[in-house]
Amino acid sequence: MNITEEEEIKKEFQLERVVLFSDAVFAIIITIMVLEMKLPESIRHASEIQVKEAIIDLLPRFLAYILSFFLIGVFWVRHLRMFSILKDYDKGLIILNLAFLFFVSLFPFAASLIALNRKMMMYSWGFNIYFGIILMITVAQTVLIHYLIIKKSTLCIKNAKVENILEWRVQRLNYVAVPVVFAAMWVISYFSVYPQMVVYVFAIFGILMGRLKRRYYPKNDSQPFLSRLFTSRKKLVSKPVEVVD
Repeated sequence: MNITEEEEIKKEFQLERVVLFSDAVFAIIITIMVLEMKLPESIRHASEIQVKEAIIDLLPRFLAYILSFFLIGVFWVRHLRMFSILKDYDKGLIILNLAFLFFVSLFPFAASLIALNRKMMMYSWGFNIYFGIILMITVAQTVLIHYLIIKKSTLCIKNAKVENILEWRVQRLNYVAVPVVFAAMWVISYFSVYPQMVVYVFAIFGILMGRLKRRYYPKNDSQPFLSRLFTSRKKLVSKPVEVVD
């Protein structure tokens, strides 16, 4: 095995470490959130009515967990798609990836602000912080995708298809859409409008982005993502190492 092959294997191993670290962060975040959904210890000696009240009090946490799990899944799938086309990494990629993971790690805290109990769901600042963190994650991931587009010749495989795989034509709209959503959240908070209106704003944002994605990248939806993922990852598999006696 020559020096070039050794460098390639080392590079692939280090890249896999980055992927495994990122996956571990996502897994830990989901685990932390589900551990928060538990009945109080005093429930063991409570009456049937108190148990029902405790379960009803737990419903906001459960709903917040479902929403957060779905959003984390969306970010993870997009993150997996990005790293499936990488053949190398650099300092800039590591820094941007860590910044993205930092905002993702705030999910459990954000979820607790809207789901601690039924009363917390009525506070607009709780919704603002929760969805504000989601917007920051969106921006961080968009910047990470943008960096890969710029560095595609040195960091990615299938250079001609990188923008299509990462759906850059749609993702770059986040640079405009996110500030608009932030402004809408500020207006809702400033005029003390019904706090759950923020949810409707995000729903509209998600629907519009989804429609744009289906319009500009219909093939990405028609072909199963996992099949595309494993196809692109084949080129990252290290070459067989010859053992010399």
